[in-house]
Amino acid sequence: MKKKFVLCLVLLCVLPSMSFATMVSGPFTTTTPIAPTLTDWAGSLQFQKFNSALGNLTMVQIDLTGSMTTVLTVTNVSSTLPSSGIAETELQITVQDSGGNLNVPEIDLLSSAFTFSNLGAGQTVVSGNLTSSGSSSKQYTAAAVLAEFTGLGTIVIVLPASTFTQTSIGYTGGNTLASQVTSAQLTGTVTYSYEVPEPATMLLLGLGGLMLRKSRK
Repeated sequence: MKKKFVLCLVLLCVLPSMSFATMVSGPFTTTTPIAPTLTDWAGSLQFQKFNSALGNLTMVQIDLTGSMTTVLTVTNVSSTLPSSGIAETELQITVQDSGGNLNVPEIDLLSSAFTFSNLGAGQTVVSGNLTSSGSSSKQYTAAAVLAEFTGLGTIVIVLPASTFTQTSIGYTGGNTLASQVTSAQLTGTVTYSYEVPEPATMLLLGLGGLMLRKSRK
C-alpha cells in the first residue's frame, strides 16, 4: 500500500510537467465553394471537423479567399453642366458561425478606380470589368470555437457567408450618379493544431500504469 501511495504521488508530481507535441491536421478545403454570383448573396461554406481521436484540439485557423468583378455605370443627370470624377465599388464578404463565436472573418475588397472626365449633361459611361481579390486568415483558441469544430470522422460544420456591396463616387460639376453590377466568389480552408503527448511522456505513463498493476498483485 505504501509503495502504491508513493507511486501515485510521483505520478501526480510528473503530470504537470508532461510534454506535448503540437501537430497539424489539414488544411481542409471547403466542399462548398461559392462560384461567381451576383451580389448581394448569402451562402455557406462547409468544412471537415477535427477528428478528436487524433488528440486535443488547441487552435482553429480559417483562411478565406474571395474575389469580385464589377461593372460601374456613371450617369450625369445634369441638364447643362459636364462632370468629372472617380467611382469605385466596395465589397465586404463576411463569414460567421451559427453560434456567433467567430470575430467575423471579413474580406474587404475595393475595385480599381473608374475615372470619367467631361461627361456631358445627360450622358452615361460604363466602366467595363473591374476586378479585385483578397484574403483573410484568423486563428481561434476559444473553448466554444474548439468545441464547435470538433467531431469524429467527416462531420461538417456550416459557416453562413454573406456579402455587402456599395458604390462610392466623387465628382466636380454636373449632377452625377453611379451604380454597379457585381459578382463575387469565395472559398476557404480550415487548419487544426492539436497536441499529443511526447513519446517519453507516453512511456512514463505506461510504466506508471504497469507498476500500479504490479503493486496490486
